[in-house]
Amino acid sequence: MIDDSNRAAVFLIYTSITFWFGGELILRSNNSFIPVGLGISALLAAAISVVPFLYAALFIVIAALASVLILAPPGNLPGKGVLRFVTYQTLGVPFILIAGWLLTGVEVGLTDQALILRVTALLGLGFAIFLAIIPFHSWIPQLTEDAHPYSVAFIIYIFPQAISLFLLYFISRYQWVSLVPTVFSIIRLMGVLMVLIGGVWAAFQNHLGRMMGFAALMEIGFTLLAIGLIEQDTLSGLSISISQAAPFRGLFYALFLPRLVGLALWALALVSIKENFNSLSLNELNGAASVLPFASVSVIIAMFSLAGIPLLAGFPLRLVIWSNLLNGSKTYLILVLMGSTCLILAGLRTISSLFKKSDQSLQHSERISHRILLTAAWIFLLIFGLFPQLFLAEILTITGIISAVLY
Repeated sequence: MIDDSNRAAVFLIYTSITFWFGGELILRSNNSFIPVGLGISALLAAAISVVPFLYAALFIVIAALASVLILAPPGNLPGKGVLRFVTYQTLGVPFILIAGWLLTGVEVGLTDQALILRVTALLGLGFAIFLAIIPFHSWIPQLTEDAHPYSVAFIIYIFPQAISLFLLYFISRYQWVSLVPTVFSIIRLMGVLMVLIGGVWAAFQNHLGRMMGFAALMEIGFTLLAIGLIEQDTLSGLSISISQAAPFRGLFYALFLPRLVGLALWALALVSIKENFNSLSLNELNGAASVLPFASVSVIIAMFSLAGIPLLAGFPLRLVIWSNLLNGSKTYLILVLMGSTCLILAGLRTISSLFKKSDQSLQHSERISHRILLTAAWIFLLIFGLFPQLFLAEILTITGIISAVLY
């Protein structure tokens, strides 16, 4: 049931897929992308809205099964990454169902501490599998090698987005979750580990698709950090005037916008590179920037934006998280900065390969439509980075209204 408590989440999902569909209309990579994408979005929206919540797991796994039509179009055999993706999404279902069964009849007024701990552990494991939290992450880098880059980017964006919205909605609706004293601390710890390990692995990759996958893991980590910070009452490090009704919920929602554009930009660039070189391995892309300048620059901009380089869209929101980690745990701050630094190093390695002088005579070209899309994404990431108040003030104000309805 869609009501005031989840209308914003449903709106966010459908707004996001509209952006992805716009790129697909120009790429025309898969005839199934738009119709299946609409079905996936409807299923994920249903997962957030369904009552009782245990049915959400079933909607999520059905959406994962439908994703096969995008990741492995008819006539193509699904790769290992696709099979792992479906397998892991299916493995998360029993934990949510068992937790829902244990909560039957006492979802809201739960006071039994032993039952709360058991249910929280089951739900935590189920969400960890759904969100590809380490060690349940292996399908993401594998998928980036097997499937079309744009389709993969859509999947690794929309599923973590919807599931994290479901997690936030669940925490907000069932107040007994806050009775577990370490729940937010564990979420923050998982977020830190995801950012660190994702960044370190990205730094050692020679495949641009796998780099994008590990950057997506870092984004999941930052989402978990934003959820983990929700228990705090104040927001520091953001120099704009906003209502303090629910600042960290505003941060949670705001993270999706630069992530959406960053991943889409990265994926569009990879499509252009793969069409011309039939490979995404850095060892085979020496000198690619001389013939594919827009795609090469786009990969670097997307990578640096997701890493939180100043003047790009990722920086203002990273600054908020860094500032609050500084006020809390300096160890966490150091680990998160290490993860971001490793992604920057991956970007520098990419520059050294793509812009390296090549002895071979390269004959490639970029489509005009690709150049227009890539340039538009550059402009957005730069404007967001330079003038974050144009976007964040509105996002946080809307979030304050949403929170007034929810809380």
